[in-house]
Amino acid sequence: MSIKLIASDLDGTLLTNTKELSVKNRKVLSEAVKKGVYIVPATGRSYQAVPDIIKEFPGVEYIITANGGAVYSVGENRRIYECLLKDSSVEACLRVKKAEDVIMEVFIEGIPYSEEIYIKDPASYGATEYGVKYIKATRKPIKDIVSFALKSRNKLDSIAFVCKKKETQERLYRELENDIPEVYVTSSVPNLIEIGHINAGKGKTLLWLLDRLKISREEVAAFGDADNDCSMIEAVKYGIAMGNATENCKKCAVFVTETNENDGVAIALEKLL
Repeated sequence: MSIKLIASDLDGTLLTNTKELSVKNRKVLSEAVKKGVYIVPATGRSYQAVPDIIKEFPGVEYIITANGGAVYSVGENRRIYECLLKDSSVEACLRVKKAEDVIMEVFIEGIPYSEEIYIKDPASYGATEYGVKYIKATRKPIKDIVSFALKSRNKLDSIAFVCKKKETQERLYRELENDIPEVYVTSSVPNLIEIGHINAGKGKTLLWLLDRLKISREEVAAFGDADNDCSMIEAVKYGIAMGNATENCKKCAVFVTETNENDGVAIALEKLL
């Protein structure tokens, strides 16, 4: 079989729980690059929040960010594709924010902005030890996030709601999906709702990149661990879920590999390559 491109989620997939790239994953990816294979990280993170170990990895020429809201050329350090939220979608999300006790984040031109109260204490909203460090290191604090988002409503890559209660997350997920037209609603972790343009999503944006590179979906392997990876896994021939993936993600996959802590990406690639 001929694999020309490897697309991979980062958190819970390519990276360990301590947000590192393991020795084995690094080795196998390097071998793939030597064979001329593209390595394309595909993440819900903003471009600014993508770790340097990924941006600087040899062979990483493109990065899909904001759950498919944008694609960046690493070498040119610029955005080459974007699928922004519509003004009306942003305004509808802001009405939800005003009515609900949730934290809102917005992603604009590759930069993540969040409410000050969340950055001060992410753990109270369910963030893990490393999640706390990540949030504090990457987010720009905003006191009035609603006014800020309203002023920037024609520039938003995506919006996220962080919910303290699981039942709130589940209810809002359904309501946003049903009540706001032209949005794509997904989730990468249990307390989070991520909202992008209906034509965003990792799967659709990966297909855009494949068309640009003249690579067929039969020549691609894609890895993920969460619901926001499902569209990408389903879009290509070799869609692979991690051992630690959600049940939805596993159902979408051709097969399930080891966990992110046990070099699942590398183990699967050794078989494919």
